[in-house]
Amino acid sequence: MTSISIFTSTLTSLPASVGSTVLVGIDGFSGAGKTALAEDLAAHDDITVFSIEEFYLGWAGLAEGPGRVVAGLVQPLRRGEQPRWRAWDWERGAEGPGRERPVSTRVVVLEGCGAGARVLRGHEALTVWVDADPQEREGRLRRREDWPLYAPHRDAWRHTEHALAEREGLPGAADLVVRRHADGSLESSPSPRR
Repeated sequence: MTSISIFTSTLTSLPASVGSTVLVGIDGFSGAGKTALAEDLAAHDDITVFSIEEFYLGWAGLAEGPGRVVAGLVQPLRRGEQPRWRAWDWERGAEGPGRERPVSTRVVVLEGCGAGARVLRGHEALTVWVDADPQEREGRLRRREDWPLYAPHRDAWRHTEHALAEREGLPGAADLVVRRHADGSLESSPSPRR
């Protein structure tokens, strides 16, 4: 077991992987605890968190999300520019307005399904897979505030995220597998491939 502060220190000590930025990918299936872990990390002054959901083109856009991250987040960071992209408006079901977000931190965490895709791993200083038992994941999903919006898409999304993980070699291709416990502590181990 480790604490979030020790995990954060590990991330902030990593070498830069995109320009002067340390890019960390946090992937895992829906309900695994990726967002909770990212929220814990965002409390640190030297970490900025982006959700890959900002880059999906709706419920059918999971597979294209990682490529859109390269264009909207990775390439601008490499050039020392602000990330720019068009986010999906999940309530309207259409592409929303363009966004840009300045990054003044050394570490950028990209969290969400697809954050460990091959096209992104080559730019990441560390790729983390967040794991949880299937029943725990489903329970968390059903307790989420956005469950009513998510519920009609759950079965299709589950199929899509599992297919993406298999195609991308995840979780085996991740550097680290993490389980986040209710008390905020982390249990981590090297990926099975390591």
